[in-house]
Amino acid sequence: MADQDGKVSGESSQSFVGFVQRVWPRYRFAQPAHLVSLIAVLIVAYFAFPGGDVQGKPSTLVSLIHLGCFATYFGAQIWVVFFAGITMFHVLPRHMFGHIQSYLFPMFFSLGVVMLSATLVTYLIHHPYDSWSRQEYIQGGILAVSLLATFFNGIYLVPASTAVMIERHKIEKEHGLGSKVSRETDLSKLDNNAKYQRINKRFSSLHGMISICSLVTLMGNALHLYYLACNLSTL
Repeated sequence: MADQDGKVSGESSQSFVGFVQRVWPRYRFAQPAHLVSLIAVLIVAYFAFPGGDVQGKPSTLVSLIHLGCFATYFGAQIWVVFFAGITMFHVLPRHMFGHIQSYLFPMFFSLGVVMLSATLVTYLIHHPYDSWSRQEYIQGGILAVSLLATFFNGIYLVPASTAVMIERHKIEKEHGLGSKVSRETDLSKLDNNAKYQRINKRFSSLHGMISICSLVTLMGNALHLYYLACNLSTL
């Protein structure tokens, strides 16, 4: 059974199903129990402590979805940008770090697209477009830009940078590099390798664009957090 589960055809590995089969754990984790518990407690809370729904206004459920989706991705951003990424960079061997990021980034930005899409949709439900004030135009624009930046990261920049990273790692392995953490890796022996320098320049460019798009989204989410804080009484 284990051998069959481990076999993923070349064709299916390119599909979403193949990706899930390669990434999702094949042994027992506590995540399903956590997910069921989370959903259960929200259902109980929804019926036990009904919100003050007002006729003509969005329901408590819409507000819950908006806040939950926004908080989920904003929290994930804080963790990835300020904790997980830095820790892995300084602790893991250079190539292992890149390999792990090549799996985490697609999931991270896919999460972002889903959560920001839900945030924007529920924002539009709360604030119909034809009644937008100047402030609501700005907030709607911020959410839309954040979503587009995250989508561009996930659909183009991350796959492109991963492909370039694999080429770069291949050359480094040929020269016995990549088994140490990045700060201890001496890449000077590749200074005269024209192919490597060309690939490295391309990777740096893509990585810089990923960072810029991520920063745009982070700032957009921070501004939306401030907007929510200013309007807590009307959520």
